[in-house]
Amino acid sequence: MKRIFALSLLVVSGAVIAGDTGGDEPPRNKPFVMVDTSMEKDAQYSGSLATEYVNANLTMGVKTPSKTEYSVKVGGSQKDKYSGNDELSNNIELKIKQSFDIGTFFLPYVALRLGEKFNYTATHFTHYAFDAGLKVPMTEKLALDVGVRFRNAFNAIDYSGNAIDYRSTRFHAMALYDFDKSNTIGLRYTQSDSKNYSEERKGWRIHYQRNY
Repeated sequence: MKRIFALSLLVVSGAVIAGDTGGDEPPRNKPFVMVDTSMEKDAQYSGSLATEYVNANLTMGVKTPSKTEYSVKVGGSQKDKYSGNDELSNNIELKIKQSFDIGTFFLPYVALRLGEKFNYTATHFTHYAFDAGLKVPMTEKLALDVGVRFRNAFNAIDYSGNAIDYRSTRFHAMALYDFDKSNTIGLRYTQSDSKNYSEERKGWRIHYQRNY
């Protein structure tokens, strides 16, 4: 746990100092900040995607000229109190993402994540994820991002000593709109599948990103 926080501080520090290389030395690293909020519902239940889960996150990071992205995300989630299971949880996550310019109209990417979750129903546990996807420009300002994420956890145990199955495979489709080089908004739909339904959800997320 201490190592995750230490790495997080390194990422944030890098994002702060990497924005200017000094003098006329192109290209430079580009810090960014993103805020997002989302609503999810357990996929096995029928009905609208109201507020089964409400999530909010803050992400800070830096993009390098080689299309590598380093970031740290902190946030929280609340399960809808009207469902009878009012739960709070917090999460911190490190992410390394690499995009590849392969000379085509789309941009493939892969990512690796490592995080720590603090859950109302469990002691904190470490989780990891692998992402892969494509960013497809539609117009000069509009792009479509589609991809998949596999996520699991190391020894997730609740307070009763029972194992928590955190495995899930999530698919997403997201529209991205660039107001200009510094400001982007995104709207994303996700659907997760898991073996025992515990992480099987559908949801919508909206985010705003500021690039420096």
